[in-house]
Amino acid sequence: MKDIYLASSSPRREQILKDLGLNFTVSQPVDFKEKLNGTEPEVLVCDNALGKAMEVAGNHKDSVIIGCDTIVMFDNEIFGKPLTPDNAYMMLKKLSGNCHSVFSGLAVIDTRIYKELVGYERAEVKFKELSEKEINDYVESGEPLDKAGAYGIQEYGGAFVESVNGSFSTVVGLPEELLKKFLTELKF
Repeated sequence: MKDIYLASSSPRREQILKDLGLNFTVSQPVDFKEKLNGTEPEVLVCDNALGKAMEVAGNHKDSVIIGCDTIVMFDNEIFGKPLTPDNAYMMLKKLSGNCHSVFSGLAVIDTRIYKELVGYERAEVKFKELSEKEINDYVESGEPLDKAGAYGIQEYGGAFVESVNGSFSTVVGLPEELLKKFLTELKF
């Protein structure tokens, strides 16, 4: 049986794999420099996910490597992880009361047969109108600093979401149905 390595330290992605009943190892650290611009969001998340997976794949033979990347897009602006609390505040202020897109890229590499499967899912998220206090309290909690778009739908940030059109797991950061499809294609 092949080993599975997750090329991410995201506890949210780890939980999705655990919920699927997969035994895996988190490969740390993944030192891949994510790109945040220069191409369409679909291509961007796929390239970043593949880059992360390829970095880990070089160290593991006869394994399956899972790489992921997630970005938020609003008004033709890409939001990755906020670099500062002020950056998180600005992202949340822009998303307040609006719809935005979440793109999650997925790359699965089988190092035994040297096969790469890459794709993405997109979901549309509608935020409620946020008060200054809600934004400030959330930013002060520290939660938004390691999440694309400055919120975690599966945590306190979920209170800001009015609706999701698409997969919840895509918004969390690992498109579950696409992963199942890729693992089936690899006969895993």
